[in-house]
Amino acid sequence: MVKAFYLCSLIERAGKSFLSIGFIQKLQKEGKRFAYFKPIGCPRGAYSSKADKDIGFILQNVYKDRSPYDLVCPVSIPDSYYIDLVDSNKKTEYLEKIKSTYDKIVKDVDYVIVEGTPSIRKFVRVGIDDVSIAQALGINDLIYVSPESSDNCIDDIFFTKNYFEFRNVRMSGIIFNKIDFEYIARIRELQNDHIAKYNLPVLGIIERRIELFSPRVKEVLEAIGGEFINELASAGLNNTVETIIIGAMNAQAALKYLRQVKKAAVITGGDRADLALAALYEDVSVLILTGFIQPDAKVITVANEKNIPIILSPSDTYTTMRNLERLKPGIQEEEIGLVLELVEKHLDWDLLLK
Repeated sequence: MVKAFYLCSLIERAGKSFLSIGFIQKLQKEGKRFAYFKPIGCPRGAYSSKADKDIGFILQNVYKDRSPYDLVCPVSIPDSYYIDLVDSNKKTEYLEKIKSTYDKIVKDVDYVIVEGTPSIRKFVRVGIDDVSIAQALGINDLIYVSPESSDNCIDDIFFTKNYFEFRNVRMSGIIFNKIDFEYIARIRELQNDHIAKYNLPVLGIIERRIELFSPRVKEVLEAIGGEFINELASAGLNNTVETIIIGAMNAQAALKYLRQVKKAAVITGGDRADLALAALYEDVSVLILTGFIQPDAKVITVANEKNIPIILSPSDTYTTMRNLERLKPGIQEEEIGLVLELVEKHLDWDLLLK
C-alpha cells in the first residue's frame, strides 16, 4: 500500500513547496520508489501562463525526467479571480481528473508526496479543498505544516485538528517550518506541555533561513511589474531582500532606519534624488522608484558603482508595497542542496518512513 505524505496548512505560504523539494531529494537519496503530486496548481495569472511556477521549478531542477507536467498537476486554477472562474459544478469533473491521474502515478511506487493547496480553507466553497481531495484519493492522514513563530500556532493546530476530525480525517503529524531561531525553544516547550498529551507527533522543527525565504531582486521586479533601468548592475538581480523600507521622510531621517537594516529594498519617488543617494551608500539590495519617474543621472551612476539595481514601478507607493506583500519567494537552483540538508537534519525520518 502506498504511503502518502499529504502536506497541508491553515496559513498560506507555509513552505509546502520547500518541504516537497526536501522530501523528493531525501526519497531519491534513500533509493525509494516514490511520486510527487500537486492536485491543484495555482498559476499566477488568470489569462497568462497556465503553469504553476513552483511545479515548473521542481520538474526542471529536482524531479527531473520523472513525469510530465499534467501527470504531476492535473488541475490548474489561477490565484487571481479564482472565485469567478470556479463554481461548484466543476467539483465532480475536477475530483475525477485528480483521482484518475493520482491512480496512474501511484501504481509502481511505495511513497507519494502530495503538495496541498495554499490553505485548507481554499476551494472549500466548491468542494475541491484539501480534505475533499484527500478523501477522494483515499488518504485519511494529513501532515500539518505550521509556519508561525508565536503561541497562536497552538490555537491553529487544535482548530485544524478538530476540523479534520469533524470531516473524518486525521492530523498524522506536525512540521513546524520557517520558525524564527529565537522561538524554537518555545516550540519545544509547547510540544512537551500542550501537543504531546494529544498524541500529535511533531515530525520536525525547521528554522527560518533568510537565504531560502527572502526574495531575490529579480522576483521583486516580476512582482511589481517594473522596469529594470541600469543594466550595468544586472548581477544585483540575484541580491536577496530581507527588509522593505518606504522612503517618505528626508534623507537625514531615513539614514536612521537604513543603518539598522540589512539588504533592504527602498521604495521612494523617482524625484527623491537626495534620499535615493543616501540609500545607495547603505546596505541596500534594490532601489524601487515609484510613479515611473526616471531618476537623476547621478543616482544611476552610483547605483552602477555599487551594483544595486534600480527598478521603476508603474504604480504608486501603496500599490507597489501591496504587490510586494503578495510576493512568494521561490527556492533557487543553488539552494536545493541546503533544502535537503535542513529536512535531513530536522525531520524525524524514522517516523515518517515507517
